[in-house]
Amino acid sequence: MGMKSNFYWIWKKIAEKNTRSHYKKLYVNEYSFFESHKDKKPKNLMRREMKILQKYWGCYPFQYIRYGMYLKSCTLSIEEMKDYIPNFFAYYLFFPKFFTEYLMVSEDKELTYQVLKSMDIRQPNLLFQYKNGRFYSHNKSILSDDEVNDLIKKTKAEKLFMKPTMGLGGKGIMVFNKNKIFTDEEGNQLSAEFIKKTLGKKDNYLVQEGLIQHEEINKIYPKSINTIRAYTEVKNGEAKFLFALLRMGHGGKQIDNASQKGYVCRINPEKGELASYATSRLFEKTDHHPDTNFKFDGYKIPFWDEIKDFVLVAAQKNESIGYVGWDIAYTKDGPSVIEINAAPGLHSLQENFGGVREAFGIKNPKSYWYSTKFIMQDK
Repeated sequence: MGMKSNFYWIWKKIAEKNTRSHYKKLYVNEYSFFESHKDKKPKNLMRREMKILQKYWGCYPFQYIRYGMYLKSCTLSIEEMKDYIPNFFAYYLFFPKFFTEYLMVSEDKELTYQVLKSMDIRQPNLLFQYKNGRFYSHNKSILSDDEVNDLIKKTKAEKLFMKPTMGLGGKGIMVFNKNKIFTDEEGNQLSAEFIKKTLGKKDNYLVQEGLIQHEEINKIYPKSINTIRAYTEVKNGEAKFLFALLRMGHGGKQIDNASQKGYVCRINPEKGELASYATSRLFEKTDHHPDTNFKFDGYKIPFWDEIKDFVLVAAQKNESIGYVGWDIAYTKDGPSVIEINAAPGLHSLQENFGGVREAFGIKNPKSYWYSTKFIMQDK
């Protein structure tokens, strides 16, 4: 190993120690569950297993807590435990090797919109943008307050989403439903004046028209767009469909993300069939949707081949990003991209599919610690 590689190893080790407090906060519910659970393995065994995992991956094994490997009921061998990729390794060491300078395409929703538009990839219509105290049209023309109010009045959409251009996990999204006028859950009317009062001059938000979900997907849960999170890989110019999850809202929530208390169900990537149960971030498992009583087991997602083809074409067009998590809605017009993620979340994926080390081609974790590819990317 050269001096430069050793420098990167030291830098990454320091970063890993500095992020432990971040992950302790991220997994606060999981740690609370761990500390209060009575049916844990013997302490010596837990310490031994955690030590092995930390040595293998090079970072503190939060995945041991996150996926309940400490439970007596856990039947995973130590080799199977190694298949679960830790967050630090994924977001600081692994994914940065594959998205290079193209990370901002997925991080900045304004840029995402423009890139997908240029590639003719279907996505929700952008009504207007609020940036640095000004309003802009979809083609970046400056809009007056009256023009913004006119756009809101004339749109044929039944729902509008106001999203921060930089954000993850559905955070900061405001939803406005149409009942003659567009209002949120608190009764606030969407208007240029409301946006200026609510947001600061340095805030950057997009206002997009809500999609109309296909009636078959509506049967699962009608109050949110239930998205398919599709994971793709592009190597040597060839796109591959790796995994798929169905993400659903519940309890009246209009956003499907698991971090917003939604449910996630595994999809067979070949057949498009749902698994027998869905999971939540709160350790719950259910064989049916709690709001609609929809049974998951064996249900085949309609038009699955069309969805897969759509995702693979989109991945091929974005071949500069090696791994992408695509959030896909299925509408009356076909599949549509809601969001793309160059460093897609692994929580729900590994919770539903098990460890994905082999699927992502990670053979020697140690080599990533010496790579010059590195980024500070908290998830």
